[in-house]
Amino acid sequence: MTARSLPLVFAVGVVVLSSGCNAERKEECEKFLTAMKPLDQGTPSAEMVDRVEKDVGAIPFQDQPLGVFAKNYRATLTVLSNTLKLQASPSAPDGTDDVVKTKVKEARTDKDDTARYCSQ
Repeated sequence: MTARSLPLVFAVGVVVLSSGCNAERKEECEKFLTAMKPLDQGTPSAEMVDRVEKDVGAIPFQDQPLGVFAKNYRATLTVLSNTLKLQASPSAPDGTDDVVKTKVKEARTDKDDTARYCSQ
């Protein structure tokens, strides 16, 4: 191997490594976006939110930014689930409906942000 061929070997190595990472990231994106899908429309039940949170939590993320998206999404779902359970009780405090609407909107925004990241 000559000094002239070294940059080419390095460039090929970078391309091979990055394509492997992209395939892994793509697979993680597909799993994550599929897990998020049940919350796309309407107001979900607490049980559905809990199931989505569990499904997202079961995905082993290697892509660090995607892992952060998942952590934040799960935090939103935890609040949403708890608020939906509170909303179902006969003594739900004022403003519970507004919190549910806000958290559902945040969850959908998180999905849009994740989809945008995954499309890069």
